[in-house]
Amino acid sequence: MPELPEVETIKRDLVKQVLNKEIVEIKVNLLRAFENPHNLNTNGIISDISRIGKYLVLTIDTVLPPPHPSPLTTHSYKLLIHLRMTGKLIYHKTSKGYDEKHVRVVIIFKDGDCLLFHDVRTFGKLEVIPFQASIESIKNLGVDAISDLFTLKYLAKICHSKKTPIKNLLLDQSLIAGIGNIYAQEILFATRISPTRISNTLNKKEIKKIYAFTKEILELAIKHNGTSISDFRRVDDKTGEFQNFLKVYGKKTCCICENDLIKIKQGGRSTTYCEICQC
Repeated sequence: MPELPEVETIKRDLVKQVLNKEIVEIKVNLLRAFENPHNLNTNGIISDISRIGKYLVLTIDTVLPPPHPSPLTTHSYKLLIHLRMTGKLIYHKTSKGYDEKHVRVVIIFKDGDCLLFHDVRTFGKLEVIPFQASIESIKNLGVDAISDLFTLKYLAKICHSKKTPIKNLLLDQSLIAGIGNIYAQEILFATRISPTRISNTLNKKEIKKIYAFTKEILELAIKHNGTSISDFRRVDDKTGEFQNFLKVYGKKTCCICENDLIKIKQGGRSTTYCEICQC
């Protein structure tokens, strides 16, 4: 599943490619790709593109036709996109000539280009939300991991209040939004802290290291356009490059001590770590 760096990479690519472009048609090839397709207005201008955790939010301004007093009169809705396991957004020059296999939604622009929502396993979702309405899907998300709200003080507070393994805490989207399995493992390896350590046993120095490496690793991953292990692709359908910088995820031996890494299950997710270097 794309994590914060991958979704942030897509957001930045979309800003360059489709911000302020006018939509003239939205073709829905798979009806269940939309949470509520009956609310979909297929004409409008993409006026804003943002990210909340692992979600993308496109704001669509719709020009109202006569008899409204001015053709510039607009109302907005939000298009919420969650890529989940295998979802991709691909910008394609012209709305023809692409491989239609696994393309669930096609957003066609006035200039003839299009944005494809491609999803092999069909877990991804698009949802239309009135502009003034709250987004129920994300109302319980915690603070974004690269936002100003994610502070050392905040991390210390949630660590001290939880009797849960630190890796589980980092993955808890209701506490910190955006970190997934890859980056939680990389962060903890960088800190030399075991993923099994109980959060409220961490001291100030350890929490400070987790905070610093969370910011550093996520920003570095964004700089290198995310991690492409299997399905993740950028909007231009190119891969990210951060997989070349991974230290522990998907590895078999420790790059520090060269001993075999340990693989366990935590909260239904696999965890790889070094029981010698991480304690």
